Amino acid sequence: MEIGESKNVALTQIFSNAIWPQFASFLSSASGLSAEELRAHPETEHLRQTVYEEMRGLSVVRIKIYDLEGTAIFSTEETQIGEDQSKDDGFLTALNGGVISELTHRDTMNTFDSQIENRDVISSYIPIRHGDSGVVGVFEVYDDVTPLLVKISTAQRNIAVGVVVILTLLYGILFFLVRRADNLIKQQFVEQQQSEEEIKKAYNREENVNEFFHFTLLNLIEYVNRGTEKAELLTYLKQIKQQFDDLKYWIPKN
Repeated sequence: MEIGESKNVALTQIFSNAIWPQFASFLSSASGLSAEELRAHPETEHLRQTVYEEMRGLSVVRIKIYDLEGTAIFSTEETQIGEDQSKDDGFLTALNGGVISELTHRDTMNTFDSQIENRDVISSYIPIRHGDSGVVGVFEVYDDVTPLLVKISTAQRNIAVGVVVILTLLYGILFFLVRRADNLIKQQFVEQQQSEEEIKKAYNREENVNEFFHFTLLNLIEYVNRGTEKAELLTYLKQIKQQFDDLKYWIPKN
């Protein structure tokens, strides 16, 4: 809207500079004429040709000129000449020196020499100033902004697609990282359980060894107290050694 309105203001200034010097007297005196008289006036056709030359190659599709009373004294759409827009908000805004614009979609619209379909148009009411004088009239300019809106729509679609792709990739990366972290946590949990089981088993084996040592020591003490013969005591110690040898396979190595 800002771009279209700014463009319409610039175009209005160009049209005003080109038209007003030649047709100022006609436009100021045309207020008293009826719609039929305005359409049939020779200056109207002359003005139409001048405006057409100025519009050639531009995206402007319609121009209307209002006098200070709100009467459409000229329009590129001939049937609109003579319309009364004195109570229209857009006209009143421009009459007081402001600029107001509206974006509309037109299924069909008559231009200077043809008819257009399915177009987006920005219409602007713009005050006409000549020299240092105040507002001397009001321009209504219709500019075809369809190509601009198509570019905006394409850019929005590309941005939306890009955002979706980026977010999808980001989600995939985060999902992979979280999944990997979860697997590592599960693996560490299993390893921790296995380590705890090994520690528990080693502790149990150690208790068994301690009990065996304790039992063996008691037997040695008992044999010594009995005054057992050396040969008999040696035989018993060999048995104990054999028991130790048999115990090696489950005694913790570390």
